Amino acid sequence: MESDFVNVLHKLLNGLRTGAHVKIVPVEGKRILRIFWLNVVHEPMVFRAIAKLVKMHAEKMGYDADAVASVETSGAKYGLALANELGKPYFSIHKARKLIFQQPVAAEGFSVTESKPVTLHLDKAVASRFRNVFLIDDVRRTSSTINTAAALLNECGVHVTACYVIIDLAFAGHPRPDMIPRDRYHPLFVISSVDDEGRCVVDEGLVPEFL
Repeated sequence: MESDFVNVLHKLLNGLRTGAHVKIVPVEGKRILRIFWLNVVHEPMVFRAIAKLVKMHAEKMGYDADAVASVETSGAKYGLALANELGKPYFSIHKARKLIFQQPVAAEGFSVTESKPVTLHLDKAVASRFRNVFLIDDVRRTSSTINTAAALLNECGVHVTACYVIIDLAFAGHPRPDMIPRDRYHPLFVISSVDDEGRCVVDEGLVPEFL
């Protein structure tokens, strides 16, 4: 089981470095990465490996949280996987207000992936049940979504114990989220550069550090 977990992480890292899992999609002058295992086809073994690594890291750092939160829809897959691994409750930060919200709160952000402003929504009646959460998202490019999500959680009286991001697109040149303390922000793969064939330079992040 342990070797399977390590093999999956090696496969993910090598797929980024060789470009085997990556396609460059030009959108409005930006290079958007289409990563096969991240946002095309989702394999249970990938979710298990990522969640296990995050759990190991959180335990090593002495982190604890009452719940896991993520931004729907892309981040929710990883949030649910982590919550299942930790045995913790999970709740979503939504991109649309839900009729079932008892105490709706909202904050404005911008999604580069969707190329439009995004309003994030949360039910304060749900979020405020928890004092400390792990925030997890799939991709960081500008940090806008993470900052907005953290601000929304703070408004509900919820502290972000640590923030985990699967892919950090550092090559885009945007600063890391300022709503998260630098020592509590943990990307799994930091892509510092990428060529036109999709080959990524990934020397930082929890995965290369672990391997």
